[in-house]
Amino acid sequence: MQSIISTDQLRTLLNDTFRIMGEQPWIGAATDSETMVNIPRGKMETLYRLEHNEWVFVPVVRTQKKGAKVVEHGFEVHRDEAGWKIVTAALEIDGSATAKVHSEAARNHAVQQELEKLRMLAKNARATA
Repeated sequence: MQSIISTDQLRTLLNDTFRIMGEQPWIGAATDSETMVNIPRGKMETLYRLEHNEWVFVPVVRTQKKGAKVVEHGFEVHRDEAGWKIVTAALEIDGSATAKVHSEAARNHAVQQELEKLRMLAKNARATA
């Protein structure tokens, strides 16, 4: 899923995810194209990085696979000319190996709920405009 969201939608997303963002490790991750994506820890650091036009990863839910691999499902966010762009994504952390972030379909229920909140907020904003 790839979408442009409003500032209000971004604020809602960050408010909904502030707890799990505070539990994120202090790491960077590589995308499939080997681009580095910053993993901010907390809402203020996320906003700071976004204001400086950096990609960030915003987690929604954490799962653990067999062994030490931890997977966080959420969104990659960056700003472009049209607004805040979000892509549903997963962050995979496996011990001391470089963390990987990649786009993924919003299969996780918690991620789907966040997407629905963003859609409803946009729908309500259009209806009141």
